[in-house]
Amino acid sequence: MLAHRGDVVIGDDSPADLLARAAVCLSRADTAGTREFASAVVAGDDPALRPRAMALLVRCHQIRDEQVEALALAHRALEVCWAAGDTASAAMIHATMARILLVTSDPVTATAEIMTALEMAEAAGDLTARMWTCAAASVVYFYLEQFDQCFEFCERAAEMARLVGDEVTHGAMIDTIACANMALAEAARAAGDETRALSLAAIAAEQSREATEIARREGNRMNEAVALGNLGETLAFCGRAEEALALFDDWQLDSRDPPSIVTHILDVHGCICMASGRYPEAIGHLRAALAAAESKVSEMVAAEHLADAYERNGDLRGALDTYKLFHSLSKAVASEAARRSGHIAVVRLETAQAKAAAEEERGRVMALQRANHELLRKSLEDPLTGLANRRHLDELMAAGLSGQALLLVDVDHFKRVNDEHSHLVGDQVLRCLADLLRAVCRTEDTVVRFGGEEFAVLLSDSDLAGALAGAERLRVRVAAHDWSTIAPGVTVTVSIGLALGDEAPDPSQILARADERLYEAKRSGRNRVHGPAPLEAMTIRVWAEGEGASGQPAGQGVAGFVRPHHQLGPVP
Repeated sequence: MLAHRGDVVIGDDSPADLLARAAVCLSRADTAGTREFASAVVAGDDPALRPRAMALLVRCHQIRDEQVEALALAHRALEVCWAAGDTASAAMIHATMARILLVTSDPVTATAEIMTALEMAEAAGDLTARMWTCAAASVVYFYLEQFDQCFEFCERAAEMARLVGDEVTHGAMIDTIACANMALAEAARAAGDETRALSLAAIAAEQSREATEIARREGNRMNEAVALGNLGETLAFCGRAEEALALFDDWQLDSRDPPSIVTHILDVHGCICMASGRYPEAIGHLRAALAAAESKVSEMVAAEHLADAYERNGDLRGALDTYKLFHSLSKAVASEAARRSGHIAVVRLETAQAKAAAEEERGRVMALQRANHELLRKSLEDPLTGLANRRHLDELMAAGLSGQALLLVDVDHFKRVNDEHSHLVGDQVLRCLADLLRAVCRTEDTVVRFGGEEFAVLLSDSDLAGALAGAERLRVRVAAHDWSTIAPGVTVTVSIGLALGDEAPDPSQILARADERLYEAKRSGRNRVHGPAPLEAMTIRVWAEGEGASGQPAGQGVAGFVRPHHQLGPVP
């Protein structure tokens, strides 16, 4: 079934289009539209877009003052973000959580949340996430009355908003700066510095005026109402009440405006009338604000101002009755705030427990994975030498040997070492030989203990010339090593059989050929390398005409390697 919003058929839109529509609705304070479009994305079949849609829904709940619901959804949304690896959306959710904790009288935790959000947004490198988190940080620091940091984060968020083309956030940051300037102006007046107070208020007025124009141009009624109210209050602070009242002559309440906008405009209008001495007019606006209030908090604010207006107008009975209402609402708001804080504490506790359980499970899984990895490593590793074992070589060979070379290396007369010097010395010889093989080979080559005193070396990206050079370096290095450091009188040489990976299509055939050539090397006198026979070498065509071997190795040398015109035989 297709979902509808106005004349728009949601089912005809792609998930990306729905997400874009949800973001636009949120920028215009259209929380109903945000919920409809974002919910469609969450319920859809595109998991990549789900984290960002859930971030919009969390913010939507927070704007609607559904703080408990927002926080509960935030924790579920974070799990979705972690599963998807979406750090940017997670940062946006943490920023909204900071706003929630701030209004529920938990500034310390709110500060911790916003720091987490800022770090995550920076790590994600997502400009929109950084804008969201900086905007939230500016609000947190405003309420903490740390105005230097508030200004800094407002400026960062405004700059990022300009870069991403988000004029709504840009305007909101300008108005937040205006609020901070007004807070400083009020502090200056309280300290007796009227010159500074009026100077700061004049700056704030221009900023709120700009914010009002931006919000009106972008169609954000909520931001326009807030900025207009701030502008009116600022002008009244400067003694320009008549100018402030003229602002509301141009403002027309719309039947589609939510109660929050209606209440705010009526309340500010009433307060400005009161500041200019128009008490009956103020009473009318404030009574209308009280009647339109959508929450006990809005009722409480309107009742407090109305009681003040009655008193200034000389209606003490009206002032007393309204103050009693204010007092009753204050108790109800405090009680509701306590209940809400309790609910939030339960949500956070349950989430913390769930997270701890999840972390414990993740830790168990990771420990199991580490154990499995260690078992796998041990299953592919020779315990004596630390080299890869025959099983690992089989896995590499199964992938094919094209372009590679295989060396089988066998210790000459190894039984004599064991018989004359002991098996302990024999083990030391094998460990030392493993180290020599590792030292001679490249990092991309693989050295394997094939079994007993036999080793295998898989040379990657190697032709016959390269394989020959590598095998000779290995043979010479072993023959030249001072083995007497292990035990007096010990000498060690190796015989090597070489096969190229392109000699046969089946890796087992390559291994068989290397094995045959190893025994040919032993039968030919040991301490030598044996590779393809002359005709085989010509057939493989791995050497280009004119190439030569790099240097002549010491010892018995190379047998069986042939190229046209030049033969590399045993070295005297």
